[in-house]
Amino acid sequence: MARLELSLRLLVFLALGLLAPTFPVLASAQSNDITLSLGGIAAQSRTLRSPPAGSTQISADVSLGANYGHGLLHAEFAALYAEIQFVALPNRSVTPATAIVPQNYASLYVTPGLRLKVLPRARLSPWVALGGGYALYEQSAKLSNYQLFRLFGLRGEVRDSVSGNPNLNVALSSSTQHNIVASGGISVHF
Repeated sequence: MARLELSLRLLVFLALGLLAPTFPVLASAQSNDITLSLGGIAAQSRTLRSPPAGSTQISADVSLGANYGHGLLHAEFAALYAEIQFVALPNRSVTPATAIVPQNYASLYVTPGLRLKVLPRARLSPWVALGGGYALYEQSAKLSNYQLFRLFGLRGEVRDSVSGNPNLNVALSSSTQHNIVASGGISVHF
């Protein structure tokens, strides 16, 4: 896993190093954006290894998100941003297969990364982001921009936060969990 992480970092830095000279840097008064979003995550079924083997259902939930992006390189055809994404899933209930599985949990994902926007000055500007970060689970007994006006836009996105598993007090059949969140929100560009 560490080797894959090192390889991905090397690939990103190499790509940036090769692409950076091709971007003419333009001064822009709008090199920052903030997006607040509301969305959701679908229900999931997880397989338990022990004890006893079986499965548990994790409910769908609303997602609350915030994203800050800062423009690094701007060109007519593409722009590169550094970003940090916060996504909170406040209450996912767990239908237990056994009495030791918690009833619900909340999660928070913080993922810094890079965002590449294609045709950044167009009304519809598709983008792709890549990053990695931190997932926090708290247990107890939620892909394009549309510019409305000069400073405001709409954002629709789907993000997959691959993380470790929440502590359900039982062994799960896999060591990771995909947390696919679809959301939409309003962006402010400044």
